[in-house]
Amino acid sequence: MTNNDNPTLSEGVDIGKILAELEMPFPSDQVHWRVMNTSNDKKRGQIVPYAAPRAYTDRLNSLFSPQGWTRGYRIETMNNITRVKKGETIVTGKVLVTCTVTIIGLWSHSGTGEEWADDDNGMTSADAQAFKRACACFGLGRYFYDFTPVWIDLDQSRQPRKTPAMPAWAIPENWRKGMRPPGKNGKGKPPASKNVGANGGNAVGHAAVSQPRPSNGTNGHDCTNGTSIPVSGNGHAFDGNINGNNGSVNNDLDARILQMEASVGTAFYRNILREHGRVNQPKLIRDAAVKQRVLRVLESAASGINRLAAVTQRLDSTTVGALLAKLQSPPLNQIADMKTLEQVVSGLEELAGPNHHRAA
Repeated sequence: MTNNDNPTLSEGVDIGKILAELEMPFPSDQVHWRVMNTSNDKKRGQIVPYAAPRAYTDRLNSLFSPQGWTRGYRIETMNNITRVKKGETIVTGKVLVTCTVTIIGLWSHSGTGEEWADDDNGMTSADAQAFKRACACFGLGRYFYDFTPVWIDLDQSRQPRKTPAMPAWAIPENWRKGMRPPGKNGKGKPPASKNVGANGGNAVGHAAVSQPRPSNGTNGHDCTNGTSIPVSGNGHAFDGNINGNNGSVNNDLDARILQMEASVGTAFYRNILREHGRVNQPKLIRDAAVKQRVLRVLESAASGINRLAAVTQRLDSTTVGALLAKLQSPPLNQIADMKTLEQVVSGLEELAGPNHHRAA
């Protein structure tokens, strides 16, 4: 039975206004810059903005109170993965984290994060990735995906010599006036209609609006990679995502799994289905939890492929070929299993230098 005595979201609350507040950019003093790639001489770097998890938590607390939202985590590991670290080949694993954020009275969204198990801050990094990606499905912090990475001068510590100025549209005051990134509503000017939500959505305010993904080889996820679960007034998600009896949830997972074939390639896609689902088609998997596990592995594969594309642009073909020969790996376009992909990506990133990509 739905609890209508919700202390945070009462009947008649304008959901559109709440989502608009979630989508609001962070104040400039809460925005930091991360170096994603460096030039060969290490004097220039490509940077992107991000905010710490605390900024996301503060926004949710201010809008809904600490009692008005929750987050839960599921942690899994992948073992016996070989990577090259500091010039040496080691056997390690990966930490896979799924975070589900629930806003009581609205719904739940989930996001995933991953990191190397041998990294000192691997769990913290994967936790932060998953939490922020789940928040982005509500619109919170999603505007970071609209930034184009820029190249700037670096100091001796390979950090920006000066803090870049935020674009006008990413300043909260201008966002409230209707300014948006160029191309979102014409030329970054106020939208013609005041009835359109902050991300171009309609009055129902679904945050999962189609937006450009990062173009620098990151593994930033949009909301199609999370799980959207309707939530009753007492904050409990409706069943179906656990026992697989909810047909619409299973159909949604099937569709999202099928879409991943284009991202990872047919051979890689089929190998993952066989290894983790024991099937050739996602609709043959009866357990929704198994479908979710297959989807997470496919997302991890797509992330690795993006990283592979980014790092190979920074290395010459001779260096790449030498590593492939050392690892006895097939050509890049024929890699079709996670173990080989992880070995090649980690080895190439090690050769490319210490500033390879790590997701926010």
